[in-house]
Amino acid sequence: MMRGEERPCPVCGAHAAEVLHVRRFVLPDGHPFVAGYQVVTCGTCGAAYATPLPPQEAYEAFYRDRSKYADAATGTGGGVQPWDDARLADTARQLAELVPDRTAHVMDVGCGAGGLLRHLRQLGYSRLTGIDPAPACVAAVQAIDGVRGLVGSLFTLPATATPADCVVLSHVLEHVRDVGAAVDGLRAVVHRDGCVYAEVPDATRYADFLVAPYLDFNTEHINHFSVGTLRRLFATRGWQVTASGTKTIWSSPSTQYPCAWVAARPRHASDTPSTEEPDTTLRHALQRYVKASETLLSAISANCDRAQLAIREVFVWGTGQTTAILLAETPLGTTRVVAYTDSNPIYHGLTIAGVPVVPPEQLRERPEVPVVIGSLLHGAEIVTALTARRFPNPIIRLDFSIP
Repeated sequence: MMRGEERPCPVCGAHAAEVLHVRRFVLPDGHPFVAGYQVVTCGTCGAAYATPLPPQEAYEAFYRDRSKYADAATGTGGGVQPWDDARLADTARQLAELVPDRTAHVMDVGCGAGGLLRHLRQLGYSRLTGIDPAPACVAAVQAIDGVRGLVGSLFTLPATATPADCVVLSHVLEHVRDVGAAVDGLRAVVHRDGCVYAEVPDATRYADFLVAPYLDFNTEHINHFSVGTLRRLFATRGWQVTASGTKTIWSSPSTQYPCAWVAARPRHASDTPSTEEPDTTLRHALQRYVKASETLLSAISANCDRAQLAIREVFVWGTGQTTAILLAETPLGTTRVVAYTDSNPIYHGLTIAGVPVVPPEQLRERPEVPVVIGSLLHGAEIVTALTARRFPNPIIRLDFSIP
């Protein structure tokens, strides 16, 4: 794991940070991110973020080489799953209200497999560009009729990326270490009368949509926005915020997720800059989330004890964010894990503390060994898949009977 460096507030640049929570992870061996950080809030503007962190270059390489969104079957953003497709269709309709001209050039930066672009194309937009650091994602975009796909990122925009009438950042800014530089760089690819649409998780409502403990404090979500801090980010960097709000999207077939969004355009000399007050509510909302997560974590630990994980061998299904937290914070971390498995092939061949991550079919070689479901967000889907594929292994769900 790479060592992290302290970072200033991503919204206002101040160094007046107050520690809110300390997070630990057990990550795959050789992972480029840190195995823990502090979640802090800014004493100047009220924003929340993780620190210390690796440099931006580590994130660029990760999303280029290890993007979980590159696998169409398991990654979100492509619209393969019906619930994911529905939320992409909703976002496309929202963008159509903000940018009604179907001849406008719309550029989706961090587009994943291009599900949003596909829906915009179906709404009649004729000039669409998707940019993503993962070549596999760009290949999926290029397969959409009438859509151009380019390899790049906010920090390495392709030379052929012509300025757009609307740049979309859908669930991108929470992943970016150098947020200010990213927002400043947008000026080069947005027309003078164009706009940016940015959507992020709404950190003020994390506690209201709690599924797994501390799931929003993960290795990839390193900035935690409210509508107010998202507005302030753009307003203090030369953008005129024209609209903002909140929404709720589906994050699995049975769970929803809170989001905040803003629309902004480059500020003109004739504009009166908007005044965005410091956010005084975000820290309290995150304190509520920490308390609720701790309660849920205690219940999961009790379920680990109830399942007698300390005295048995197990497989663990899931190598994502929840598993990384459960390994660090619950008795699962001291269990004798035979192997990890995951439906996403990008994880196969990795090791976690020396234990291999194998394709699911290898579980059949030890039918007597139970499978612990490490994902809480997609636990029901995994159980359904195991049953449909007639795996003989017993199944242990750590969220079972948790209200």
